[in-house]
Amino acid sequence: MSKQPLRILYLIDFWASPGGTERHLSYLTTHLDRQRFQPAVVIFNYQPNTLVDNAKAAGVEVVHIPVARYYTPHALMQAVKLYRFIRQRDIGLVQTFHYKSDIYGAVVAKVAGVRHIVASKRDAADYKSAFRFFMHKLVRPITDRYIAVSEVVAAVIRNKEKVSAHKISVIHNGVDLINYAVPDAQRKGELKQALGFASDDYVIGMSAWFRPEKDHQLLLDAFIELCGFVPRARLVLIGNGPMFDHYRHWIADRRLDDRIRLVGAVDDVRPFLGALDVACLVPRMNEGFSNSVLEKMATGLPVIVTDIGGNKEAVADGENGFVIAPGDQHALLARLRTLHDDDSARERMARESRQRVERLFSLQAMVQRHADLYQSMTRTDAKA
Repeated sequence: MSKQPLRILYLIDFWASPGGTERHLSYLTTHLDRQRFQPAVVIFNYQPNTLVDNAKAAGVEVVHIPVARYYTPHALMQAVKLYRFIRQRDIGLVQTFHYKSDIYGAVVAKVAGVRHIVASKRDAADYKSAFRFFMHKLVRPITDRYIAVSEVVAAVIRNKEKVSAHKISVIHNGVDLINYAVPDAQRKGELKQALGFASDDYVIGMSAWFRPEKDHQLLLDAFIELCGFVPRARLVLIGNGPMFDHYRHWIADRRLDDRIRLVGAVDDVRPFLGALDVACLVPRMNEGFSNSVLEKMATGLPVIVTDIGGNKEAVADGENGFVIAPGDQHALLARLRTLHDDDSARERMARESRQRVERLFSLQAMVQRHADLYQSMTRTDAKA
């Protein structure tokens, strides 16, 4: 008699756009071995998007159970729906993403009889209030394991949520290398021209949501200063978010539209990454381990990052890019100038980026580490 696949339910607070956590969950659910695992996803706040469409097309059951405030009568009614969903599908393991799923979702799962609960921690919790840390400590006894996306995040879980180290597994994000190619010089020139730039322009880019912690202002200020040294410098900013309109007006007011492209949210970032010579991610706080950095590395780009979260675990300073202090405009400018002036260094770091992501951060490795964790947790279930 063949063993039935483990039924896993992933709970996520919101899935309204193709952000880093959403891409990670899409990759994970669509690439797990279906002979061993049967994944499903419940979303508490959902808006249609291509990642969910892709997951459904791959046979993943995705259900929207709307939950706003988790302490209202409406949330209690939705908890009954979630309870029934779990019981009807005989869910054996629940993995949570974000605060509401970690607390509300984990409690419902435990009441429904789920034997194994895993909490995914995706950032350094710089915005988390003391009350939220308190709530996480309350559900610690029913949370079997924690997955930290970086060593920095693991330290936060140990020190602020007081979780024992043996319950924490660090699993870095992974990128699907098949979907990312390193463009040759001709293709890169064509992609630059598609953005309205010249094929020999020096193009810098960042893909990140427009939120204060991502510090787009640091990159913009360094870029404007760079233009005084490198007249052919150009900048591409990919993403959307609450500060998008602010920066759109900021760029227009300074008449920088000919040098800076605000792309907005895109379903496919690859044509824009392919046009870049250098990529950046310069947050000042609250970073976990960026999928965006891995995508840039997989495209064969030298990457400049700030020393926040797991950035320095992805980028080895001086090897496939540079790691600078948060908010250090002088260092950012210096590194951008170095990569412009030294073609050989830029090419060497570009090669190392691709090789490093192949060695350490493949999608297959990320999925396998999750599968290994699931099996280690459920190994004795059949005997119980």
